Amino acid sequence: MNIQISVVVWTVICFLLLMLILKNLLFKPVLRMLDNRKEKIEGAREKKAEIERITAENEEYIQKQREYDMEVHEKKAKEQAQKIQAEGKKEIEAAQRKSLDEIKAYRESIIDEYEDIVKSVAPEMETAAAIFAKNIIMHRV
Repeated sequence: MNIQISVVVWTVICFLLLMLILKNLLFKPVLRMLDNRKEKIEGAREKKAEIERITAENEEYIQKQREYDMEVHEKKAKEQAQKIQAEGKKEIEAAQRKSLDEIKAYRESIIDEYEDIVKSVAPEMETAAAIFAKNIIMHRV
């Protein structure tokens, strides 16, 4: 086995030529593609972080808005409840006044009827009392 210089030189030249061709046609495009991919991944990570930040801000805003809405609705509900209670008290007072007026009118009509009955029965009471007394005396004796 002899080492032939010409074969070694041509082998080295072919290897270097192959490396040059591969560098320009294969390695550079692959490295460029990997760099582009890395940039896209970094861009996607940045977008993800931005989206997470915006989502957190939106959730915080929504929570604050819900709390504000609850406060507003509670205030409105309390105001409406107080308004309804005030109206109910007014209606109750009006009904009480009406009832008292009706009771007073009924009392007056009862008193009037009583007086009419007493006036109509009074003359006959003396006679009825005398008959009653007579019956009591007769039964005891």
